[in-house]
Amino acid sequence: MTAFPDLPDLPDLPDAAEALEHFPFDDGRGIEVNERFRELRQRKGLLRVRLAYGEPTWLVTRYADARLVLGDARFSRAMSVGRDFPRQEEATELAGLITLDAPEHTRLRTLLLKALTKSRMEAQRPAVHAAADDLLSSAMNAGPGMDILVDYAQRMSVLSICDLLGVPVSDREVFESTSAALMPGSAVGAEDMMRRFGALRTCTERLIAERRARPRDDLMSAMVQARDEDDRLTDTELIDLVVTMLLARFEAIITQIPNCVYVLTRGDRALWNRLRANPAELPAAVEELLRNNASAGAGLFVRYAREDVNVGGTLVRAGEALTVAIESANHDPARFEDPDAIDFTRPPGGHLTFGHGAHYCVGAQLGRIDLQEGLRVLLTRTPELTVRDITWRVRPHIRGPEAMRVTWQGGPE
Repeated sequence: MTAFPDLPDLPDLPDAAEALEHFPFDDGRGIEVNERFRELRQRKGLLRVRLAYGEPTWLVTRYADARLVLGDARFSRAMSVGRDFPRQEEATELAGLITLDAPEHTRLRTLLLKALTKSRMEAQRPAVHAAADDLLSSAMNAGPGMDILVDYAQRMSVLSICDLLGVPVSDREVFESTSAALMPGSAVGAEDMMRRFGALRTCTERLIAERRARPRDDLMSAMVQARDEDDRLTDTELIDLVVTMLLARFEAIITQIPNCVYVLTRGDRALWNRLRANPAELPAAVEELLRNNASAGAGLFVRYAREDVNVGGTLVRAGEALTVAIESANHDPARFEDPDAIDFTRPPGGHLTFGHGAHYCVGAQLGRIDLQEGLRVLLTRTPELTVRDITWRVRPHIRGPEAMRVTWQGGPE
């Protein structure tokens, strides 16, 4: 046997996980797109990164690559379930429609779309406008300003979803309680949160039973009645869909209304004044603001490769995770001319804020209506609206304000 001499002590090698670059590249304050994405879009291949929790992931920053990962069946959402998937939060249990792949996802989505018709969504517009108008009236009667998250966006989100589903006034407190617990900076603990979600599910179960017995002209009845031949949504699926819709609309409306107001009123207020003078541009403006604002949180668009796939010059192995940076894809000059400019005349469509492919947000049209009418009321009734104080969320799930105080004409300087 050969004898080996004693070797000197070697320095500890860095852990492979520690050597990876951390994403996101900033602490999440604000809605400006991080400059690092510009460099990443220009280099070949994908960057391997690590989020706050979970296993490493490939970061997708270019528009074409993002559409591929979001829209190709070779990339799976269902494979995230039961795994230590990349995420910003310590403990997150995935559930609902977003965790499914075909054919289960196709079945649920098809049935849901039978209820969420374009005509039903558009018919909701007057109610959305009225809710926003009433909320602003209440705020104006209470004083010369408001926290636009708590007093306007959050309450508007709850009123809108309750009206759409046909939730009676007597049961809306349950929805309000759950929504309040989700607000940025909420002190509600995990146990209380579970209690509120339990009450929401119990309330929804009772409403489903009532609609089965006595259908009405509301979304809950339409969801109960939605069928594909002999197939229909089960009570458990209906409850999960209602909870998912509440969460999705909460994130969209409570985040985007303040974000849009912030962008429109900053600097010389040219964008705000333009929309006041040209309200017909509001639908196009909402699309452009959705594209421009970097509000999609890190880890929201995670997929797993089902097989080896070349993505942007990188061979992604089967079983590896990919995280799509929507804010980067929406600012890719290969897709959008002068992408950092806010241009209300930009050709419509194309942005990925509502996703793409099979998991494209089924409530996107209603989200657009909420944003359009929520902003329309503010533009019409508070022409001098001004952001007085803003606190940004730090390392958020969704980027946006934690609190945003606004005043209108006659408010304190």
